[in-house]
Amino acid sequence: MKSIKWVLVVSVGLVLFACLREDTGRADLSGSVTHVRDGDTIEVSGVPVRLSGLTCDERNTSRGASATRAVTNLVNGQALSCTLTGEKSYDREVGRCRLPDGRDIGTELILARECGRCERYDPEGTYIAPQKMAGPYNGVIPKYCRV
Repeated sequence: MKSIKWVLVVSVGLVLFACLREDTGRADLSGSVTHVRDGDTIEVSGVPVRLSGLTCDERNTSRGASATRAVTNLVNGQALSCTLTGEKSYDREVGRCRLPDGRDIGTELILARECGRCERYDPEGTYIAPQKMAGPYNGVIPKYCRV
């Protein structure tokens, strides 16, 4: 019975996602967090979302495990609103997600010093101010984040 519910949740999420996608490639996705993969990847209504402009250490490291716990605590039981860019990263949609009170998940993780700004994927500069407030990110900044 539990697996049937899971399949139903994922199916409904994917159908809603497909219906909401616009010709621009951008789409809005809202729903409950169904899984946290790591600090910068969550699943909303079964749709994997790579949080744009954010980098967190890999889950198999102590910093990565801490970031995964932090995002899990932040989003646990929350319904999120995500704006997807239309880009994909492996099997994940790319976008930014907000909590019901409007707080940006990436901003919260940067301010908590769990993750850092990925400059290449933050061309609008959304995370410049939070990163300055938090100070330099002490984790690993992947080469693909550098401009």
